[in-house]
Amino acid sequence: MREGSHVIVLPFPGQGHITPLSQFSKRLASKGLKPTLILVSDKPTSPYKIDNDSITVFPISNGFQEGEDPLQDLDDYMDRVETSIKKRLPELIKDMKLSGNTPKALVYDSTMPWLLDVAHDHGLRGAAFFTQPWLVSVIYYHVFKGTFSVPSTKYGHSTLASFPSFPMLNANDLPSFLCESSSYPNILRIVVDQLSNIERVDIVLCNTFDKFEEKLLKWVKSMWPVLNIGPTLPSMYLDKRLSEDKNYGFSLFTAKSTECIEWLNSKQPSSVVYVSFGSLVILNEDQMMELATGLKQSGCFFLWVVRETETDKIPKHYVEEIGEKGLIVSWSPQLEVLAHESVGSFLTHCGWNSTLEGLSLGVPMIGMPHWTDQPTNAKFVEDVWKVGVRVKAEADGFVRKEEIVRCVGEVMEGEKGKEIRKNAEKWKVLAREAVSEGGSSDKSINEFVSMAEADGFVRRDEIVRCVGEVMGEEKGKEMRRNAEKWKVLALEAVSEGGSSDKSIDEFVSMFY
Repeated sequence: MREGSHVIVLPFPGQGHITPLSQFSKRLASKGLKPTLILVSDKPTSPYKIDNDSITVFPISNGFQEGEDPLQDLDDYMDRVETSIKKRLPELIKDMKLSGNTPKALVYDSTMPWLLDVAHDHGLRGAAFFTQPWLVSVIYYHVFKGTFSVPSTKYGHSTLASFPSFPMLNANDLPSFLCESSSYPNILRIVVDQLSNIERVDIVLCNTFDKFEEKLLKWVKSMWPVLNIGPTLPSMYLDKRLSEDKNYGFSLFTAKSTECIEWLNSKQPSSVVYVSFGSLVILNEDQMMELATGLKQSGCFFLWVVRETETDKIPKHYVEEIGEKGLIVSWSPQLEVLAHESVGSFLTHCGWNSTLEGLSLGVPMIGMPHWTDQPTNAKFVEDVWKVGVRVKAEADGFVRKEEIVRCVGEVMEGEKGKEIRKNAEKWKVLAREAVSEGGSSDKSINEFVSMAEADGFVRRDEIVRCVGEVMGEEKGKEMRRNAEKWKVLALEAVSEGGSSDKSIDEFVSMFY
């Protein structure tokens, strides 16, 4: 039996990037490819296997020595990561070729666009993987091209832009790096540079699915060779075709699974508000106090994830005051929680991974965005998919307890809540359909696999597919009709008075 082609997958070293690319690797392995997942780390270990030995994980150094703080300076961090990868990756590719395991493609995180040249220099196809929705990428693209003016503040309310099939965007709907560019000059450069060489990329992958941004996608596909391959949740929560794919497997944090699930088991269906703002969002003490009070006054049960570094901001005696109404944990098994029947809504920062999880599991959302692409994602949640609401912040970004109470009540109760739950269920079904056999994302993954294997070899399942298509009912009938039509036209061409017969007569007449 012929072995599948080898591909290298290289995510940016952050949880929100490692997760979707590692999940994509599992899908590739299930299709017969042999992925090597390269993880950039401050403490690289020896290579090891995961996913029933179908994926090789190869940790490499981020360029920092023990005792150095990688997060001290973003520019220094990015420079060292780039230097380390550019030194180590060519060595790995050379070793792979010498061992007869030649990689065909490099799937790289879009935040490292310079990897396209590394791929091409070594004869590999370059596939950029975007971990954000297409609208965000299109906005960054226009900023890069100079065709989109960046506002000076996000707190204005004037309409700034519109895109195909999308409501008009206000300043506070845009990615935060655009509206507060002076606060994040280095990050703005990184996110905009993602699109700097997209015209040269061989394949553009995105963690989304076609129905999400259907009309905008038409424009995107007219520009670039796009394949939507998401949502990249474990198969257990979607199509269930990968029996061993039950969790992400690369969390940088430890979840208190038993405590969370046992507490949820004691609650009624759809009665709990799940609250989590991811691994990076930091609330100041005043906002933490306001959120805590709002949750308590909402009257709903709530499961609140507060990272260990943030627990000192929880109001004094708060845990005793809420009693059984709430449970506060330092981390949680988020997918397991969102899939639990007692969870009725998700109060979220609207990071893209969390947004996809909530949507794919049919959980109504309360968006409380903070930075990066979160404001744009929250716009999707409230105004495009209509699967939730977005809190209305004050001019300085502060969210008052009354607003928390209002949003929780709107989603968990009343007529609007019913409509939101209906829409959430619809998108849950569409997400599962996308990754199921024959779905849009499944087809895109198959197309990527075909590109990665493009060496002239034709697999037997492709022979079976083509024979079945031609000999089958609907498409086969159409083909046979067309074949008969062209048979008639061919006969007419060489018959007396036909186009080819006339051409032959014309040629003969040239000699008389």
